[in-house]
Amino acid sequence: MAKFAGLRDPVTLDFENSTIAYCVDAFAISMGALMGTSPVTSFVESATGISEGGKTGLTAITTGLAFFVSVFFAPIFSSIPGWATGGALVIVGSLMIRNAREINWDYIGDAVPAFLTLVIIPLTYNIAYGVIAGIISYLLINGIALALRKASGGRVIPPNYYEDSEEWVVPPGSMVPAWVNILLRRKPTDQGEEEKPAEFEEKISAEGPSRLSEENPEKTRIINPN
Repeated sequence: MAKFAGLRDPVTLDFENSTIAYCVDAFAISMGALMGTSPVTSFVESATGISEGGKTGLTAITTGLAFFVSVFFAPIFSSIPGWATGGALVIVGSLMIRNAREINWDYIGDAVPAFLTLVIIPLTYNIAYGVIAGIISYLLINGIALALRKASGGRVIPPNYYEDSEEWVVPPGSMVPAWVNILLRRKPTDQGEEEKPAEFEEKISAEGPSRLSEENPEKTRIINPN
């Protein structure tokens, strides 16, 4: 959704306050499962509202109110044939299929799992089956290729492995979410600057730089080069 709204950072591939959004989504879907309702989560159908310019919570609130009103007119709405609402599904499908162009179709280890996922989901009417097929095929194809490459010392590899395969990379930024740093009470530091222990800072304030220079001149030079 953040990608459709243009809110995703092109470098980190993340969006602002993503941790809070994921936690709220996880809590909502867990509560929905406990209450026995349908999944209370963000669906790709929201992309239709985003494509029309809705990027705030007012779009979701308006849609929720419309669904609430439709409860009282359920017998009337149920008489509407399915082909009458098919246009909205076509729009949603066109927005979803756009992501397929970003798949690495040049390498078999990425193309086959993606193809199986795309095909099995509509054929089985089950998203989980498609995801399972994609994950298992990805692990098998790339796992066997990795095992052969390691066993042969790099002599037996799939064709165009080094040219077209995409390596696993970690986006720039911290691997630890911000809320974890807050819980651990970590102080953010700049790159290349080491965080000074609290005990050493207390010792500086209590004894002064002259006493420390006699005990450990190296630490004194780091803090006060002059």
